[in-house]
Amino acid sequence: MKMSDAEVKGLIDEMDYHNNGKINYSEFLSATLNLQKFLTDQRLMAIFAQFDTDNSHKITEENIYFAMQKLGHEIPRNEIHDMIKKHDLTNDGVLSFEEFKAIFVDSRG
Repeated sequence: MKMSDAEVKGLIDEMDYHNNGKINYSEFLSATLNLQKFLTDQRLMAIFAQFDTDNSHKITEENIYFAMQKLGHEIPRNEIHDMIKKHDLTNDGVLSFEEFKAIFVDSRG
């Protein structure tokens, strides 16, 4: 399942509770609780692919920054760094699909 830029932008807009054009980490985590019911592996892979801007099968800090910028949103680089560090289970500085998926699966309870 491929999501269009408009569909991804719609998801991002839903996360931006402060309506300031920026997604902070707490907004991201809060949104995962609302979206978790709808996120199948196929949908998660489609979202992952939108952030894997260089098709490396990994998400880097630069990938997230670039993808969010392309969607018209800005996340401070220090928040991106902290998010990857928190969820990077292999400590290789990037997120694999399984690590990305765990962000959502772990919040399902």
